[in-house]
Amino acid sequence: MSDDAFIVGGQALNLWAERYSHVAELDAYGPYTSKDIDYFGQREAAEKLANALGGSVAIPNADNHTPQTAIVHAEIDGHPIEIDFLWHVMGVDDAKLKKQAIQIRMNVRMTEGTAELHVPIMHPFHCLQSRLANVVQLKRETDLALNQLNASPIVLREFLLEQLDNGQSKHVTGVLQALYDYLSSDIVGRKAHKHMRNDPSAILDTFQNDERLDERWREKSLHSMRASLARKRTAWGIMTERIKEAFNRKRENARS
Repeated sequence: MSDDAFIVGGQALNLWAERYSHVAELDAYGPYTSKDIDYFGQREAAEKLANALGGSVAIPNADNHTPQTAIVHAEIDGHPIEIDFLWHVMGVDDAKLKKQAIQIRMNVRMTEGTAELHVPIMHPFHCLQSRLANVVQLKRETDLALNQLNASPIVLREFLLEQLDNGQSKHVTGVLQALYDYLSSDIVGRKAHKHMRNDPSAILDTFQNDERLDERWREKSLHSMRASLARKRTAWGIMTERIKEAFNRKRENARS
């Protein structure tokens, strides 16, 4: 799809999980299916998709406080579908979401054979952030929501391993740094280990001895991240962080 639109939300996680379906750990959180599809994109992209599918577009009322920019109604193989287009994904920075979206190649069975599709989709790290926000902030604790949440660290780990296989060590170190920042400093990310069966911090552990990453970076930066995160999760570390937050709020209030 053009207009920089790409798949987000639970369906994005499902597509990544399908890509790594050979990983036995993911079996516990399936099936990875959903009748809903969410796109990050504007009205113009929704109209193009509706025209391609022979469907229609509904535009939410401006008075409705919703992240939707448009809703596409169409039928595929006789089944009605609804596709939401969003301007914001809960838990994810909009600029980073757009900048880091990825095109993945998928083989799709067609009547005349198999075709390769290039599907734009949100980054696995943002999948993890959005699935955690879905549970922590939106209080969605259905089996589906929790399964997607618990699958998301596995998907992210496998994605990073795949990136290393492709020689993308710089991207991997950047994501690991972003993951550490999120788990140690973000108001939602700091709660990840309390809500997830698979603690995302284990991803940092996975790469500590991976020789495909720079040895000095692993010994200094990554080791420091792991130790710092473990320290912050102790009772003393939690209390210290709360004192810092209270002090910062007081200082900000004094400035305003």
